Amino acid sequence: MIIDDARSTLSADGYSDINEWHDNASVIYPAHQHDGDTAHIVVSGNIFITINDEESEYKPGDRFDIPANTAHSVRMGENGCTYIFGEKI
Repeated sequence: MIIDDARSTLSADGYSDINEWHDNASVIYPAHQHDGDTAHIVVSGNIFITINDEESEYKPGDRFDIPANTAHSVRMGENGCTYIFGEKI
């Protein structure tokens, strides 16, 4: 149910490119940025996002948004993470 609710929420907020994504434990994405605004809703596991040297942790039910062209790095938690990802292009 959380997956359908997350998709509906992101769609209602204007995100058109919405996908479910899963990364295994300890996967790291080095600093990068996206051309459009992005929004993420955690379904299971946990994820750590670092922006401007400040790391924040997100758990199931949490949402975080990253504005377009904002450099950020990503680290998955000890159990990996499944999340719904939307981007405004």
